[in-house]
Amino acid sequence: MGIAFFDMDKTLLSTSSGVLYIQYLWQRRLINMSELVSVLVISTQYALNFLNFPKAMARMSRSIKGGDAVATKALCDQWFLDQMVHYIAPKAVERLRQHEQRSDAVILLSASTQFAVEPVARHLNIPYRCTELEIKDNRFTGNVVGMHCYAEGKCYWAERIAKEHNVSLAECTFYSDSYSDHSLLESVGHPVVVNPDRKLRGLAQLKDWPVELFY
Repeated sequence: MGIAFFDMDKTLLSTSSGVLYIQYLWQRRLINMSELVSVLVISTQYALNFLNFPKAMARMSRSIKGGDAVATKALCDQWFLDQMVHYIAPKAVERLRQHEQRSDAVILLSASTQFAVEPVARHLNIPYRCTELEIKDNRFTGNVVGMHCYAEGKCYWAERIAKEHNVSLAECTFYSDSYSDHSLLESVGHPVVVNPDRKLRGLAQLKDWPVELFY
């Protein structure tokens, strides 16, 4: 038995949950133009592999500090039902189920926050690890709980999860679309590149990693 780690945005999903969410808020007049532009800039930096994730997460956390966590969860659960569920890639789910049939543990590993990741994991009935926003007394504190789940942070969580399952990363598979995940792709025994960005496609060719299309 090994572990199959799946990235979420543009791997399990055929789109970016961040972009989808900001569009959802904009359509419902829940954000202003400045907030829309800020998130789109971050999304563009992420797509081009220029994103300073800790800095971006700190800025986002400050912007929601003091916000109502229960209301945010309710909004995100509705967003999942209205939109995000329709972007789950059928081929990704098929592969996920194949791993389960082989008795592999399947775990969703995402840089996104629990409000985007938890509904997807619940729908697929799989555990997850993500970037967790800290909440106290139903209010966002502006902090992240522990290590974020991006780049080297994703490696940290994968190593910790593998240790908890008493397996080595050499026995693990990781599916991802993004060059930002190259450290974990290089650490697992079975890296699989899915609908890769340009930089990751080049690395996959250099490393002779399999490249697949889930959507």
